Amino acid sequence: MKSKRSVEPNIPPLKAEGGSQTLARGLMALEIIGGAAEPVSVAALSQQLDIHRSMGYRLVKTLEQSGFVARDSHGGLIIGNKLAVLARGVAKDLLSVAAPELAAIAEQLQMTAFIVTYDGESAVTLSSAEPKNLETTLGKKPGSRHAIGQGAPGKVIQSMLKPKKFPPQAFEVSENEVIHGIASIAVPLHLSGGPLAAIAVLYLPHKVNEVKVAKVLTSAAGRISAVMG
Repeated sequence: MKSKRSVEPNIPPLKAEGGSQTLARGLMALEIIGGAAEPVSVAALSQQLDIHRSMGYRLVKTLEQSGFVARDSHGGLIIGNKLAVLARGVAKDLLSVAAPELAAIAEQLQMTAFIVTYDGESAVTLSSAEPKNLETTLGKKPGSRHAIGQGAPGKVIQSMLKPKKFPPQAFEVSENEVIHGIASIAVPLHLSGGPLAAIAVLYLPHKVNEVKVAKVLTSAAGRISAVMG
């Protein structure tokens, strides 16, 4: 349903008042706009934020001037280019930094190596690498999802998300959890200002030196973290 263009009052941008409350409202506004199935009106946004419409206009104007919010052809609110660029930039940088590390892990351990991040709901595979000369490979397609708390990388992310309830370990191990007949080892990947993440390997269950594998993963995670800053 298309929203009608409306004439809005000439209201100045929101001033820096009550820092934490203003920031919280701005973040909530972005979440509402980004999660909506269609462009959002200022009136609807104000109602969902439980604020007066005049304050809604000021908040939107501030977000527009910063590039985080834009308008469609009918005046509805949509996510702006600034947020999209930032999101793509983080993912692109991590992919480019992680790619050679994953390839090296895959060759050294002869296992599928991959990175999993937390998107706020699930553990999502961001990137993976396979050993070049292995007859049987265990594909872990980018974009595949599973619940946190399942599989070694999911358990790592769960411990990062709720450390009191799930005390962090040096590494996590799983078998027959996300994929039947497959085992996994994972360690935390700390990204300053980035999403919760883990770096892991998949392999057909057999006796492996889990500590040795974890050390390889931890070293790679440290190098990635250092480059990402």
